[in-house]
Amino acid sequence: MLKDYLPKFNDSVLFKPEKWEESYETIEKINQTEAGTDSISITRKNKLTVACEFACTDEWKAFFLAYSRMNSITVSIYDTEVEDYSNHTMRIRNLKSNNEKDSEYVHKSNGLYNVSFDLIEF
Repeated sequence: MLKDYLPKFNDSVLFKPEKWEESYETIEKINQTEAGTDSISITRKNKLTVACEFACTDEWKAFFLAYSRMNSITVSIYDTEVEDYSNHTMRIRNLKSNNEKDSEYVHKSNGLYNVSFDLIEF
């Protein structure tokens, strides 16, 4: 992810994450034939999974929690191969949040949080 091309959730532009690790997986099924050779059936190539972490206010924490309760969201990520945003239908899983110590004293905030989760493409 490039600093000038921030990710978007359902057209809402996010801010720069603390961590953004993309991984791609090929979904395949391997069966052995009667002759003893492998028969490979590829279901999907380049299934995207993103591990991300954001340092944010309580308002952004609520934003991420609301999206984690949805069945799916559209995540737009800048694709360097096509030099434009590409859309992915994903879900948020494994959401965790930690309150920063003594952050409740931050002006106009109910605290600062580190929110981490996985984005998993359908």
